[in-house]
Amino acid sequence: MTDNESAEKREIPGVTFVVSLDAFQREAVKNAIAATAVVDSSDIYARIREAIAAVKAAGDADSEQALEVLGQIANYHFEPNDRAEPFRPMAIMDGRRSLIPTDLLSDQIGVLVKLVPEIGHHALRARVADVCWLLNKKDAISGLQAVSSYVECIKLVLDGEAKFDFDETNPASVPAAEYLKRATIVARSMGWKRSEFDPLRQIIADVSQRALDTDDGWGFIQIGPINLSNQVWEFARTAQAAEILAASAKLGADHPARRSLWELAGQAYLRAKDVENSNRCLVEAAETYVGDAEARPDSAAVQVHFLNDAIQALRPIPGTADRRRALQDRLNAIQPRIMDEMSSFSHKTNITDLVEAAEAEVRGKPLAQVIRALLMCAKSPDPDELRDEALKASHGTLAALFSTTVSDHQGRTRFIAPGLDLGGPPDENQVRFMINRRDHIRRSLVVSGKINPIRRILWEEHSVSVDALLPLMRASPFVPPHHEHIFAIGAAKFIGGDELEAAHLILPQLENSLRHILSLSGVETNRINQDGTQEEAMLSRLLSDFREPLLQIMPAAIIQEIDLLFNFRGGPSIRHELAHGKMSDGEFWSLDVTYSIWLVLHIVILPTLTLWDDVAAEMTRRGR
Repeated sequence: MTDNESAEKREIPGVTFVVSLDAFQREAVKNAIAATAVVDSSDIYARIREAIAAVKAAGDADSEQALEVLGQIANYHFEPNDRAEPFRPMAIMDGRRSLIPTDLLSDQIGVLVKLVPEIGHHALRARVADVCWLLNKKDAISGLQAVSSYVECIKLVLDGEAKFDFDETNPASVPAAEYLKRATIVARSMGWKRSEFDPLRQIIADVSQRALDTDDGWGFIQIGPINLSNQVWEFARTAQAAEILAASAKLGADHPARRSLWELAGQAYLRAKDVENSNRCLVEAAETYVGDAEARPDSAAVQVHFLNDAIQALRPIPGTADRRRALQDRLNAIQPRIMDEMSSFSHKTNITDLVEAAEAEVRGKPLAQVIRALLMCAKSPDPDELRDEALKASHGTLAALFSTTVSDHQGRTRFIAPGLDLGGPPDENQVRFMINRRDHIRRSLVVSGKINPIRRILWEEHSVSVDALLPLMRASPFVPPHHEHIFAIGAAKFIGGDELEAAHLILPQLENSLRHILSLSGVETNRINQDGTQEEAMLSRLLSDFREPLLQIMPAAIIQEIDLLFNFRGGPSIRHELAHGKMSDGEFWSLDVTYSIWLVLHIVILPTLTLWDDVAAEMTRRGR
């Protein structure tokens, strides 16, 4: 359900009725959307909200309605890499969402098209023009205005005449790259070689050159791929620039930055058909993982994780067999220490159950700190204590004596929990059923009192990008190589409240990640069948046949939660319901699904806590 489906309760300007051009041309509106020294969306959104409060107090309804429309557009969540939906809802919760471009009436779009040239604020002009073009691809004028306005934002920052939100003055920063990515998508849709896009190509070249001239490795990590994918420079020139910056002393021991630059150089040389230099750069990129491992002699888990990444990165490169064997020998020597180290994964938290306290704990804090608070806001309960509590609570109750049938949404029997036998030991399936039912209350409190309030603060105060979450995924041994983007995209969807997409991305990864960490610990989970084929252990077998090695890697409390939520048929049975397509739309926003996604991400963050300062620093560099 969207906000505009509640139109009978609240009229929404631009969505349930059209606001006239005259209203947008009122003095209060013009002043609110005039040009400023900040060319970013948070700045203009804050100014619009202040103006709405002022005109509301003055009784100026026309100006208020016009500003409400512009405020909606300024508050869309910007996803520049998404060609289909670059402007998404800022928040999704319980099947409801905030507004998106397609909610706007077509007649309102017609009014906005006429307004675009009059908008003084460069970032807002770019966004409004982009929305108009997105909804009508035949409107070439709006498309050209969107691209030229995005370019103007970057040029003002490059010339030192403006800045982005949070006092960001680097024209090769994340917000700059987002604007340029979106501008190139629009330009390519309209015809990349059009002369009107010469300024776009020039600004990409200028920003790239500035990053190289100022030894700005992280800046080139942002602008270089845009340059490469659009062939603004010759491929070899982009490769050489990335290589120079990768070898710069300025980056010091920043192995992730060096890795990104070496990989960029390798890609660029490959596109230039220079395979030899491409492979050389990719070898250098793989060796940065070894540097990451050597930087953490205190952690066997981290060393094994990075050495394994290095081996995997070298595998497709010819002539690296000897180096891979040497790294494998090194990994094997370290591996025996991993069990003792990982057995202590647990973390206590003092966050209160009250929503107000949860919000106060993270309000005004840096992005990385809020992400950590979100993913560490609860602790899995002790299995023995849960069992004792469940048995104690059932003692003397008639309900516990009778069997209980669990049905799916189609009314089919999924599980039968036998009643307790007063004269004998309790049935384990009945005990697990009671534990799960009792723990459901705790999980509900965690979601309502901690997870959701912290996510609301993230929506209000931060723009959480996939790029900002990648350092966390790359640092976690729980995330297998080449799965980092899946986890990062899923985490971003979860933080944004989109459980439907997050569940499909994150939850299927759990089983493979469990096999991965067992493999890192030297445990083989495959078996060879009689016909010679190999079969990987599925979740149920991992939790039974491989329970002991899992218990040496992670706490019993987390393993029990995985079992009760994903595997046990008497519980939510998340794995079965999701894998077989049995979840309905609304079920993705159930408390158990939200908690399950959180639990997987909680497991992801646990092994990174020992190197959190490094992870947080890189998240801060990449985030906003």
